[in-house]
Amino acid sequence: MISLRAATTSDFAALQHIEKTCFTTDRLSKSRFKFYVEAQHAELVVAERILAANDEASQGNDNQDANLQSPLQQQIVGYGLLLLRRGTQLTRLYSIAVLPEARGLGVAEQLINSLGERALSRGKRFMRLEVAEWNTGAIALYKKLGFSQFGMYTDYYDDHTDALRMQKVLFKSKTAKPSVYPWYQQTTDFTCGPSALMMALCALDSRFEMTQEKELSLWRTATTIFMMSGHGGCHPVGLALAAANEGYRARVVINQDVPLFIDGVRNVEKKAIVEKVESQFMAQAHEKGIPVDIVDWHTDVIDNTLKAGGTVLCLISTYAFDKKKIPHWVAVTGADTHCYYLHDPDASEGQVVEYQHIPVAREDFLRLASYGTRKIRTLVLLQKEIV
Repeated sequence: MISLRAATTSDFAALQHIEKTCFTTDRLSKSRFKFYVEAQHAELVVAERILAANDEASQGNDNQDANLQSPLQQQIVGYGLLLLRRGTQLTRLYSIAVLPEARGLGVAEQLINSLGERALSRGKRFMRLEVAEWNTGAIALYKKLGFSQFGMYTDYYDDHTDALRMQKVLFKSKTAKPSVYPWYQQTTDFTCGPSALMMALCALDSRFEMTQEKELSLWRTATTIFMMSGHGGCHPVGLALAAANEGYRARVVINQDVPLFIDGVRNVEKKAIVEKVESQFMAQAHEKGIPVDIVDWHTDVIDNTLKAGGTVLCLISTYAFDKKKIPHWVAVTGADTHCYYLHDPDASEGQVVEYQHIPVAREDFLRLASYGTRKIRTLVLLQKEIV
């Protein structure tokens, strides 16, 4: 019989044994297991096999004498680790393993189903995973459990194996699997704006090349020069001007008048420069015929743009993700009746956190898309230029 429960600190030896038995690369260390047992954003579940003393499977156990003294023995034979992305509807099946002697008993299926229930109980509706493309047995199991492929990572594992990306919707709905949408990782800590813009422009025209040279060129056009500390962030009108320079149509929607980004700039001289830059952006947008709508917009603007074949950039506050109040540009990759989906160009946390097609509940989106004490909400709406 198999029973499931949350992992505890007393399970570390058994978990390490499973890692060494099941994996030759990409193993989780004892310190990582300890971290995940205590982490609020993780669900670590172990599967225990309950063996009778005369069970044939227990005859080769090193603790056979203990078995003879007790009618039952509990052995941890597998585990599943689920990570939950803060501020989103997304979870990730980060690792799952079952000892060879317990395979064929449905342990992996029970673990995945249990993790799915835990995800739902915490308000999460999507589970994603990666699996080596050669692992046909695991792929078949995942498909049986309702996962479908939506992408691939090349050279993903330590042994350079490619990984299929799969997703399951954890409730019955008409939610479609993520669409194909180009993704680009920003190469500096201040170029989220041009990186998101490149993804959106490439989604409109696959011939658009996403390179670091282009990333920095777009940033030079769109930057406010100063932003709190360090290099300046990108202004929505600046990004619209950068898109227009590349031959695309752009429209900006802001819920309040400029200047937008002076609250975090404490130096008086720097604040004056930011205001001057924003004034120049507005004048240039007027010259180029780029609409800048100052209106208390709602999400129907996003829906209508996506339905018309356009793409959308949105400024968010990262507080919902990392508890840091930092303005950050993302690309909206799609929408359905439940969620909006985002491409985040910042993959600085590596492969532990998902950053493609991040699902955010519709009821949470406007809160995510509000930055600063003034609750600034702004979009850049993009379309192919009519030749």
